[in-house]
Amino acid sequence: MMPAPMPAPPPPALTMPTPPLPHDPQPQAPRKPDNDECCRSGCTFCVLEMYQEDLAAYEAALRAWQQRQQAAAAPATPAIKKPRKRP
Repeated sequence: MMPAPMPAPPPPALTMPTPPLPHDPQPQAPRKPDNDECCRSGCTFCVLEMYQEDLAAYEAALRAWQQRQQAAAAPATPAIKKPRKRP
């Protein structure tokens, strides 16, 4: 009696696995200035205006970070080949 043949190895994957993302920490919100930090005299570099600019930059960075996280968490879809039409 002959031994049973070894099963064939599985075919290689059609798509590359998603490489792990480098460390990508969530952006941190800027600290809101206290009410007594603004002198209300129209300074060129007003702490409240600087805070608003920092807050806008933070919100944009947070949206971009969330999109990266969603893209990384989405399951990889294998490429589907369409059958060729025969003449």
